[in-house]
Amino acid sequence: MIKNYILHLRPKSFVPSFTFALTGYALNPYKGGTGSVGIELLGLFIVYSVMLFGGTCALNTHFDKDDGPLNFLENPPAKPKYLGHFGMVVMLLGCGISYFFGMWPFLMACFSVILSIFYSVKLPGIRWRGKEIGIVDNFINALGCGFVGVVMGATFGHGSPDSAILALAISFTITVAGSYPATQIFQLKASDTYEVGRNFTTLLGPSRALKVGATLLVIGLLIADLVQIMLFPQPSGGGPLLLFFAFNLFFLLGVGQMIKWSKTPFDNTKKRYGTLIKTLLGARLLWIAAEWIIN
Repeated sequence: MIKNYILHLRPKSFVPSFTFALTGYALNPYKGGTGSVGIELLGLFIVYSVMLFGGTCALNTHFDKDDGPLNFLENPPAKPKYLGHFGMVVMLLGCGISYFFGMWPFLMACFSVILSIFYSVKLPGIRWRGKEIGIVDNFINALGCGFVGVVMGATFGHGSPDSAILALAISFTITVAGSYPATQIFQLKASDTYEVGRNFTTLLGPSRALKVGATLLVIGLLIADLVQIMLFPQPSGGGPLLLFFAFNLFFLLGVGQMIKWSKTPFDNTKKRYGTLIKTLLGARLLWIAAEWIIN
């Protein structure tokens, strides 16, 4: 029984989701301000990836009616009776731990819990859950995986976000929104309509959603590059420049993959999803490495 609770935190998502927060931590000029970079990274991983991201997954699964494959959990076990309660407790524990690493991480953690509730829970007076309102579902997810992750990481242990960090957080929020259709298509059937599966992808149609996603990736990439050039210290060596160049190439490769996918959106969906996510995560890691060197 306990094993099922843990599995519904989707442990396979912990490392990939950590890149969202690590993006911000790479910008943090006060790394180790609490006494140890290792302790801060461990704390950030536990708070953001295990408790907030994992707790959100558990809460969402509790209220979902489908039993099919989930992101990072292809063969989900039976849902425990109190999975939603468990998810909330885990997220609130994450908020409590984040308080010891600064006010901004605490605020971002609390904001993440609010987003999770609005995304997954049917609230009084509102007909649909946030995830059942096309575009709103994407916006909530992008805020949690983009803005929250970057700001929490950039302020973890010390400090507050400046305009440069906020601008970069917005750029990565846009890129997360761009990749969102890929996380939905492999769970859909070609016959699904918006009435059957209410989400961003069925609202626009899979092909159009992928094209819009590719456009958002390009917009987010352009903003990130401009912010890096105009608002952040410029690299003095060739290493960071090479890493930034590779980051752009990987990201544009992901754009190309989405455009190609849009032509036949229901062909090899799992394989295409896996390839795209690996490409975009690889791009993010290259960017993190470049920023880590500079900062």
